[in-house]
Amino acid sequence: MTSRIKAPADVRPLLVLIAVAAALALFYLSQSASVAARGYEIDSLESILADRRAQQQQLVLAIGRAQSPAVITHRATTDLHLVPLEDGAVTFAPDPGDPAD
Repeated sequence: MTSRIKAPADVRPLLVLIAVAAALALFYLSQSASVAARGYEIDSLESILADRRAQQQQLVLAIGRAQSPAVITHRATTDLHLVPLEDGAVTFAPDPGDPAD
């Protein structure tokens, strides 16, 4: 009986497989980290957007208040010391094209 020594198995395909698996794992991790970073960025931007919308609503409300006739009258009398005109203080010239005159 002759005993033969087996030739050592070629490990190169196994090493290539391990290298490809490691590269795929690194690619997956980098993509996962990128997606997570984008998610945090989106959350941050959504928070900023919500703050800006709240500020816009406050400004619209302030504009509405400032344009109200009561506020305008109050500011005119207290801040600018204006007084209302008496009836008949203003007269308008007749329209030259108006036949009623």
